[in-house]
Amino acid sequence: MIDSTWCPPVLETPRLRLRSFADADAAALFAIASNPNVRRFTLWDAHKSIDDSRTFLRDYAAANYLIGVPDPYALVLKETDGLIGAIGAHWASEKDKCLEFGFWLAEPYWGRGLAVEAARVLLTHLFASYDVERVQAHCMAENVMSARVLEKLGMTDEGTHRSALFHRGRFWDLRMYATVRGELRG
Repeated sequence: MIDSTWCPPVLETPRLRLRSFADADAAALFAIASNPNVRRFTLWDAHKSIDDSRTFLRDYAAANYLIGVPDPYALVLKETDGLIGAIGAHWASEKDKCLEFGFWLAEPYWGRGLAVEAARVLLTHLFASYDVERVQAHCMAENVMSARVLEKLGMTDEGTHRSALFHRGRFWDLRMYATVRGELRG
């Protein structure tokens, strides 16, 4: 039975709170997601209006919560209680016990270690709360900042999948990273 009230549990780090998105996040989400630099290496397009942000909240976030998927979490800076990005995980293959996670941050927060901090607590939660053996992530090969986050987490670089994604009118190489149960560094 589907629990229509389920939301991912709140997770905390020294600087961040990871919580479910709410309708009230639409304006802050739009301010971040309308920046073309933020979406440069994502699969989604920059939000052109607040309605795009509302659609994301309704059709993506709420829909995933409805099926018990912890994607996306709102990343909130504790110091300001402001939204600064998102992180989450969805099933790459539930049958094979494999989750895939991804993240993005507002541009002013790049390079501060916040993505690593958020990903560590998320990965710990995933292995503790889900019947998962493998958690993987991929990034476009040109996205060296995200690759660095995945390396800092201690994830294994499993190689580059050449021309694995056709997106925005071109082919992209994808770098694949993964960790399996018991491997995660603290």
